[in-house]
Amino acid sequence: MCGRYSITTAPEAMRHLFDVETGLNLEPRWNMAPTQAAPVIKLMTEGPARGHRVLAMMRWGLVPSWAKDTDIGVKMINARAETVDEKPAFRGAYRYRRCVIPADGFYEWRTEGKVKQPYRVVRRDRAPFGFAGLWELWEGTGEGSALETFTIVTTDATESIAHIHHRMPVMLFDRDAFATWMGPDKDAAGQLMLPCDPGLVEAYPVDRRVGNVRNDDAGLVEPITPKPKPPKPMQGSLF
Repeated sequence: MCGRYSITTAPEAMRHLFDVETGLNLEPRWNMAPTQAAPVIKLMTEGPARGHRVLAMMRWGLVPSWAKDTDIGVKMINARAETVDEKPAFRGAYRYRRCVIPADGFYEWRTEGKVKQPYRVVRRDRAPFGFAGLWELWEGTGEGSALETFTIVTTDATESIAHIHHRMPVMLFDRDAFATWMGPDKDAAGQLMLPCDPGLVEAYPVDRRVGNVRNDDAGLVEPITPKPKPPKPMQGSLF
């Protein structure tokens, strides 16, 4: 699964890569967490701007339109590629509301002895990329309660990071992929829901402070050298 990620890319670089105007005042985020508001690229579905890309702030954790309240969103931060076209919570969004979530890294944890060590996964060239996502509009129960939310689509982990976690987000790397994912052809979009080339990404260990959502600073993305495991005590001779 993907439960944390970073997006620290400058707005101008985002505009160039994703071909979208970045009118929002975006601050760097080194530790984006579920239920927080994140920048998402979607296509307008109505009005004069229909079909045009816009950058909107949405809450991470998809709330289906039929949900009674927003609490279900905390369980909907990821959508498995294998079942996204079948699950009631996701199938409508998969068919009509696919989106791209800008990112420049994501975190996964691996158990090493008694410690869960976080790793940051990035492109080898450190360039930004997009997650394949789905978005939904929850109308709410009263005026002003409408809420836009999103989920990140996941697939099997690519070989170079499978030793850390068996799943990974579906990663999109260029304008053609963004256009295909958000375009009208659902079958073409489905062809993108695969692990990326293992040579495109790498992972490195980072500070365990990233596990606390209150921590959100540049130090979280810096590589660290994990402490070596202490040697096992030698058993004394019985003779």
